[in-house]
Amino acid sequence: MTNDEAARPETPEPGTPTPPSADERPRPRYGEYAPPGWSWQPPEAAEPSAPAAPARPEASAPLPPQPTPADASAAPARRAPGWDRILTIGLLAFGAFGAWNSAASLQEIPRQMQLSYDLMGVGTFTPPEWLPTVVLVGTIVQLALYAAVLGLSVLRLRAGRLAFWIPLAGGAASFAVTLVLLSIVMLNDPTYVDFVTGVTTPTPTPTP
Repeated sequence: MTNDEAARPETPEPGTPTPPSADERPRPRYGEYAPPGWSWQPPEAAEPSAPAAPARPEASAPLPPQPTPADASAAPARRAPGWDRILTIGLLAFGAFGAWNSAASLQEIPRQMQLSYDLMGVGTFTPPEWLPTVVLVGTIVQLALYAAVLGLSVLRLRAGRLAFWIPLAGGAASFAVTLVLLSIVMLNDPTYVDFVTGVTTPTPTPTP
């Protein structure tokens, strides 16, 4: 064997497996041989799972709906008895006559005052200038009062509620208005006041 043959490496025969080449590099530490752009991160700690919600008890049976105050007020009110309608209509008819009579009696105040003068024997009644105004106001009040009584009575009758007391209250109010107006006229008449207080004495009626 020549020196050239000894220096030339032996060539393995065909079909013979090639042994793996030994990696002469040192064992990697801290990612020296990691691919570019890769960085090591510590594993995340597992988050504690939320406690399971306690089992809800079975819902109880729903309660029946309770009536509210609005529902209670919506209930139909108790209707008035049948005699109330008849009595109310009769009182309204009588009240119409009474209102007209009261208004007419106010027009007769001068004559009524003269009759009082004749009974007292104090002379002749002289109507004051403001008397026609009082009579007119009294007449309007009497008629307006009856119109209000009539309207309220009809409304309550249609609603099926008691209404007979409205004409009675209206009649009492009409009487009070007439009494107040007559008192105004009498108390503002000097002759009548003097007679009541005893300042004026009655004149004796001559005998035939």
